[in-house]
Amino acid sequence: MLRAQREIQIVSEENEKASDVEACCHRSSCVVALIAGGGDLPLRIIEKLESLKRAYVVVSLEGFGPQNYQQFKIGHIGGILEFIKSAGAKEVLFCGSVKRPSFRSLSVDQVGKRWLRQLGMKALLGDNALLSKVVKLLEKEGLKVIGPQSIIDTLLSPHGILTKAQPSDSDLKDIARGIFILNAMSKADVGQAVVVQEGIALGVEAAEGTKVLLERCQNLKLSSNKGGVLVKLSKIGQEQSVDLPTIGKDTILEVAEANLSGIAVGAGSSQILDFDETVKLADEKSIFIIGV
Repeated sequence: MLRAQREIQIVSEENEKASDVEACCHRSSCVVALIAGGGDLPLRIIEKLESLKRAYVVVSLEGFGPQNYQQFKIGHIGGILEFIKSAGAKEVLFCGSVKRPSFRSLSVDQVGKRWLRQLGMKALLGDNALLSKVVKLLEKEGLKVIGPQSIIDTLLSPHGILTKAQPSDSDLKDIARGIFILNAMSKADVGQAVVVQEGIALGVEAAEGTKVLLERCQNLKLSSNKGGVLVKLSKIGQEQSVDLPTIGKDTILEVAEANLSGIAVGAGSSQILDFDETVKLADEKSIFIIGV
């Protein structure tokens, strides 16, 4: 049964003992609306909100988000905003993966048409340019966009080596090369990930996502031996509340299948889902993770 109109949980302020942030989470007026795509992150956010007893509603994007919540077409902005505001939500949190639609085939309502006009050329540029403009449009609607890390405070990667496996000198050179490549590409607002082996870029993430990037790099490796590094970074000047690079247990398995040595992520600007379990799995697969 669809959980379209989730009951708003109210906890008395008399029982609040935590920090100011936690206090806000327990007030009936502090409702957060999740705009949910695919993957595990929306479910982890929901679990955390439940544990905090924080009020929330879920806007599940049709074709991507969890099925047990009301579905919304991406372009039906008016319906999404009406749902969010009717729930009393003042904060919006984007979480989960979404394949960017073709604007020519996108189904939009009247508000969606107005937003497209206001987006202008931003709608045809990279993800960061588009999402940054979307954040501003939501703010004009009186909604504050918050990042997943404001709910799960352990989500962002710390700095340094996080695993038993250590990067070699060659791996560190590949990481430096990957950082240089991604920083150069960020000017064009393209890609958050690259695979580098012996200084050679085997592949750069585009619209296909990290999983497909790793799959196609398997046939491009310079040797069949274990080696090469996946580097994932946010773009220079990226909006930090949406679309941060993310790794998790699935990423570890995909990196292992590609026979790479490890993963480098942006410390403080990349997300690691299920941190302890992800690091444990990396240790089991002898894959290093380093926050840079």
